[in-house]
Amino acid sequence: MRAVRTDRRFSIRMSLLLLMLASGASLAQDVKPFVVQRAEFSLDQSMMLLDMVVESEIPGYISIALDQGFSVPIMFEVEILASKRYWLDDRVVSLKQQYRLNYQPMLDSYVVFDVNNSERRYFDNRQAAVRFIEVVYNYPMLNIKNLAPNRQYYARVRFGIDSDQLPLPLKSSSLWDNDWDLTSDWYEWDVQGPGS
Repeated sequence: MRAVRTDRRFSIRMSLLLLMLASGASLAQDVKPFVVQRAEFSLDQSMMLLDMVVESEIPGYISIALDQGFSVPIMFEVEILASKRYWLDDRVVSLKQQYRLNYQPMLDSYVVFDVNNSERRYFDNRQAAVRFIEVVYNYPMLNIKNLAPNRQYYARVRFGIDSDQLPLPLKSSSLWDNDWDLTSDWYEWDVQGPGS
């Protein structure tokens, strides 16, 4: 009889432990690795410039991939849309800024390659490289004169891993954690058109 009670207590404890682990895993999955903290346009004469700040929590398997020499594609997408009352909103501008982040052991440095401009920047550590991508300042978007004065506009932006551009080995679920489709939620704000 005593052995049966001990077995039952053990199974109850194991069930509770598994439940705690499962709830901890689900909480970890709810944490977004990328969050747009703020985004807005400033105006330089008639040019709309994007300013954005992102907070990142790079998952461990992405850090391992970087240390193994893989290039990790990171991007942000920006859209300006014109609101419509009874139909889908008109997309006025859609832009995708692409980066590739990788580690070069020979130089002991992290490299951010700006795909859109074909420029490379070198950093002493991963944190500095990621911070460079997270903070966008005076990014040219659109001449405000292209917006009609009598329409309502809003913009939205999101930031994350560009899963379409991942190297093939990183797409293999047998070698890596296969959740590479990591992007922030869309961050939206109203846009003041000309004469507003």
